[in-house]
Amino acid sequence: MKKLIVGSRKSRMAIAQTYEFIDKFLETNRQFNRKNIEIKTVTTSGDINQIDRLDLIGGKGLFIREIEQMLLRKEIDVAVHSMKDMPTLMTSGTKISAWLPRGDHREALVNNQNESIMELGSNSIIGTSSIRRRSQVLNLRRDLVIKLIRGNVDTRVDKLNRKEYDALILGHGGIKRLNFEQKVTHIFSVNEILPPACQASIGIQTLEEDNELISLIKNTNHEDSSTVGITERKVLEVLGANCNSPIGVFASIKDNEINLKAELFSHDGKEKFHAEDSSRVSDHINLANKVGGMIIDQVGI
Repeated sequence: MKKLIVGSRKSRMAIAQTYEFIDKFLETNRQFNRKNIEIKTVTTSGDINQIDRLDLIGGKGLFIREIEQMLLRKEIDVAVHSMKDMPTLMTSGTKISAWLPRGDHREALVNNQNESIMELGSNSIIGTSSIRRRSQVLNLRRDLVIKLIRGNVDTRVDKLNRKEYDALILGHGGIKRLNFEQKVTHIFSVNEILPPACQASIGIQTLEEDNELISLIKNTNHEDSSTVGITERKVLEVLGANCNSPIGVFASIKDNEINLKAELFSHDGKEKFHAEDSSRVSDHINLANKVGGMIIDQVGI
């Protein structure tokens, strides 16, 4: 039987997501055995440089570049990605063949004082590497100090425990995957902090071709997660977004209707542009174009 070779970053989060895919693949393709699946890990440029801001050294694509090169060289059959790390435009010759069921999309506050963001003392230091989170926090409270933090969740929590920061904002889905929930002091609703496009979404990238193995990978696709993920990414495309863009986007499906929210902030957090609308699920691309256009009309670009 042909082997399935899966490419992944080396972080604990990435490996957890990779096993999530493998479990789903085995569940939907009974003819495969776990021993026929191999994981190839790679340390990406984004993992190596833990100091500089991502937008200054090449953007989110730094977390996927080396894995994509392995895929294009056919050293792996499939790459597992956090879709929020994927650039808006796909690399030529590749596609997302499946989306796994989306995890918890919400943002979470982590600190050792069990305080909400409104209870933190003035000039408290908030750790984040996200341009979007920086703008959103400053929009809520101008008196907080934003300090860059890089590294995986484990590393960031260690820095918090060493009191280098007073609080962190992290994706709740990632915290749950790594069993750090006891550290969470507040979970933000999407009305408080809108998450980035595709937060807690796992995408399965293959070559842009059709063969028997890619057909088997497609069996793992979760339709609703795929639809909301594609919709959110379309908004980023309409807005011409990159990793330096303070944009929150969230789509959700209920009773064959899709609701879409988008927010664009100024970098200092003083200005906020909001758009929201709904449509039938089958009209999700037009909805993304409409909501993105509403933001553009407000900004006047």
